[in-house]
Amino acid sequence: MADNCIRLLHSASVFFCLGLLISSFNLLQGIAAENLSKQKLTSWILQNEIVKEVNENPNAGWKASFNDRFANATVAEFKRLLGVKPTPKTEFLGVPIVSHDISLKL
Repeated sequence: MADNCIRLLHSASVFFCLGLLISSFNLLQGIAAENLSKQKLTSWILQNEIVKEVNENPNAGWKASFNDRFANATVAEFKRLLGVKPTPKTEFLGVPIVSHDISLKL
């Protein structure tokens, strides 16, 4: 029984540390994305140099080309497609809220 508790606590601490690491990375990634210069935001998302560099690399494993959907898109326009779509607040109206006593001893 004690061995099971120790394994459970060890697993929980590993998952907690992993979650903390992932959330820290996502926070840093969000900060970096917000600090794009105006020049970078107005540049085209598709660039000939990138397509050429990928296609000239024999180890790339894929071929780059221009997609008509993004041909005239800037970085700022493309940026809104990244990430998670916000959920409308009305979506959660039927979801019950569960709370637990803070003084719960484990």
